[in-house]
Amino acid sequence: MENDESREWYLAQSDANKQLFLMLVSYELTIHGRGFGVDLKGTAQVNALLGLNELQHQLSSHIFGIATQQSRYPDDVLWNILHEKAAYYGILANLKHSVKYASGRTPSNKPN
Repeated sequence: MENDESREWYLAQSDANKQLFLMLVSYELTIHGRGFGVDLKGTAQVNALLGLNELQHQLSSHIFGIATQQSRYPDDVLWNILHEKAAYYGILANLKHSVKYASGRTPSNKPN
C-alpha cells in the first residue's frame, strides 16, 4: 500500500481499529529500533534513536487519546506529524515499512 492509500485506509477505520493499527506500527518500529542499535553508528544512530523515541511518543499519546476519548490531534494531522518527524530523523523508510506491516494485520472496516 502506498502512503496516500495507507493514509486513506487508516482514516476510514473505526477508533478500535485505529488503536490496533497504531499499536502494530509501534510494535514494528521497535524491531527497527533494535537494528538501529546494531547497524548504525555515530550521528546516524543517534538521529534514528531520537526519531524512534519521538514516533513512539506520538503513537502512544494518540492511542491513549483514542482509548480515553481525550483531546488528541486529528487523525490526519497525526499521520502528517509521524511522516514529517520520520523524514526529519532519516527513518521514513522504517515508518513506511511499519505502516505496511500494520495495515496488513489490522482488521478493516471494509468487506474484503
